[in-house]
Amino acid sequence: MSLDSLHENLLRRAVVGDLITRSAERFGDAIALVCGDKKVSYRELNDRACQAANAFLAMGIDRGDRVVFMTHNCLEYVYCRYGLAKIGAILAPINFMLKGDEIAYIVSDCQPKAMFIEDALVDTVRSAGAALQSVGHFGWFGLSGKSACPQGWLDAASLFSGDAGREEPRVIVESDDVATIMYTTGTESFPKGVMSTNLNYFMSLLHFSCDCDFRREDVLIVDIPLFHIAGSVILTTALAIGARSLIEYAPDPINILRKTQQEGITYWIYPATLYLALPSVPGFDGYDLSSLKKCVSFGSVMPKAALEKWQRIKPDLQWRDYWGQTESTPAGTTSRPEDQATTIGSIGIADTGISVKVFDAQDREVPAGTVGELVIRGPVVMKGYWNKPELTDRTLANGWLHTGDLGYRDERGMFHFVDRKKDMIKTGGENVASQEVEGTLVRNPKVALAAVVGMPDPHWVEAVTAVVVLKPGQTADEAEIIAFCKEHLAGYKVPKKVIFATQLPMTPNGKILKRKIRDELLAAMP
Repeated sequence: MSLDSLHENLLRRAVVGDLITRSAERFGDAIALVCGDKKVSYRELNDRACQAANAFLAMGIDRGDRVVFMTHNCLEYVYCRYGLAKIGAILAPINFMLKGDEIAYIVSDCQPKAMFIEDALVDTVRSAGAALQSVGHFGWFGLSGKSACPQGWLDAASLFSGDAGREEPRVIVESDDVATIMYTTGTESFPKGVMSTNLNYFMSLLHFSCDCDFRREDVLIVDIPLFHIAGSVILTTALAIGARSLIEYAPDPINILRKTQQEGITYWIYPATLYLALPSVPGFDGYDLSSLKKCVSFGSVMPKAALEKWQRIKPDLQWRDYWGQTESTPAGTTSRPEDQATTIGSIGIADTGISVKVFDAQDREVPAGTVGELVIRGPVVMKGYWNKPELTDRTLANGWLHTGDLGYRDERGMFHFVDRKKDMIKTGGENVASQEVEGTLVRNPKVALAAVVGMPDPHWVEAVTAVVVLKPGQTADEAEIIAFCKEHLAGYKVPKKVIFATQLPMTPNGKILKRKIRDELLAAMP
């Protein structure tokens, strides 16, 4: 007897929504999520996701429809995220730092059927104006308790009240269907919608489990934004393997230390900038970090001085440097803890199930030790950019994801990140990697953070320019910082100018916004 189309689909599909169903069957009353004083079991999580899925279906949201979310991390967002996955609708989360025109562009681009907005961001979203007229439904997350749900909007909390609608949706969803569209800004003027499929997420689940050693006994703090691919994949992997996740509104150094002590956090996953900042938190030495076993650093390679400092603070920590991007969901390369002592500065080897190579401008592989563009091939690679076929073709040319990152592979097969193509500084006929100079600057005991950019210069074409944040209570002048760099760098790499700042502009994920720094410096030039 032949199967009907639904059962044929259910038989062997790889779909994110099914992960939550199966985890509920496997782990039942074990705690999946902790948010404030709320503890949610795997069974309860699946019930809430089913309620959301059935509510979305009742609203007319079907497979392939887009739903936009603009919120900090919260339980309701998690329920909705996996509810959409159960019916094959596409989650399109956007950065809560965006403003009216930027929101208008994304809404116009992806044409969502519904938008769900955090209460504190309602006025910001409304400033998008006419672009919102195409949205059929507005939902509201009452996170602050300081305002009421706007008239005509749906209070998202109502989706999860009562016992109705907890049955599993019976909907055909394919492994190659787009699960999320995450908007990321690169060198282009407008954000690009990265289409990641269900299969992309399944492959990243395999990679995180194998290469980053996610285990059921782990307790993770999920405070990096869930609108970011890293947050999304980390949470999905944790839920698939039965780990416990603390959902936090946003990253906060004091909260990270306090929660690690109180909840027995075993795993941190943060950008290098946060690891640089944490030891400077007042009272740092008084926090009990004995539960912490594993750390991943992403966004940039951990500076040698910072890594050595952490090894002194907690010698038993397993450290991994991680390189990837939204377009690769976000797999790429990961360093191994056992190699850390001999490979400081390396981003490791290719992740499980994918290929990473180094190409020249003609897409030819280059010899070991030669800098070129890092490219990726494998089932983590995005389906493409939403509504941007030409950009998709350029990025995926010749069957490789062209990352725009420069690096090389050493004789042992370890990969090394050099810089983003756009962040390489060409000064006086020489190439300078901004990250190398930044790594030197933060070795200075007075420097907390540093960003290096190239600025227009009549003599050098581009002048190496450093923006530096000093540690609390420290003082320094430009000459002192330049003299320090001269001790450790070739002359052409030494900053021609040092600017002191109280803070650096960053994404919610902790990455330094060099474009904004460069724009602000250009605006200040005579």
